[in-house]
Amino acid sequence: MGSEQPPESRSSDDDRRRAGDPYGARGESDASAEDATSTPTAERGGRDAARERPVSVDDLFELLSRPGNRYTLAYLSRAEGPVPYEDLVENVVDGAETPDGLSRDDFRDQVATRLVHSNLPKLDDAGLVEYDRERRTVRATEATAVAVPYLELAMDQFSAE
Repeated sequence: MGSEQPPESRSSDDDRRRAGDPYGARGESDASAEDATSTPTAERGGRDAARERPVSVDDLFELLSRPGNRYTLAYLSRAEGPVPYEDLVENVVDGAETPDGLSRDDFRDQVATRLVHSNLPKLDDAGLVEYDRERRTVRATEATAVAVPYLELAMDQFSAE
C-alpha cells in the first residue's frame, strides 16, 4: 500500500514547492535561497556542490532514525577535535545494549562494519561529520550543531523510558 517509488525518489509536497518542481526535486532546505550564495568552507574543499548545501530536514530525520548515527553525533558534539575511529566504535558499543545471542566482540565487529560502510559515509555526505578514512578519525563539523537539539530531545525521551 505504500509508495512504489524507492526512498531516494520520494519527496514531500514541501520539497516540491520549495524547489518549484512539481516532479519532486530533492535536497533543498528551508533556507536554500540564502544558503545558495554561501561559499564553501576550506575544510570541505574538493567535495561536490551537493555536500555544500545544508542537510534537509527530511534527510536529517532519516539519519537520526539510526541509533548508531545518534550515538556518533552525540559523542562528536561533545568532543574537542578529531576522534579516533576506534574510540567512536567503543562509544557506540558502550551506549547500546549487546543484542541477545551476540558476544560483545561480535557486536563490536558489527558496529565497526556498519559505521565504516554505512553510517559514517552517509553522515559525511550530509556534512554532519568529517570522516578521514586515511587517518581513521572522525570529527564534528559546523553542521553537527544542527542535529544537537534533536539529539537532546531523543536522549531525554530515551532516559525517561
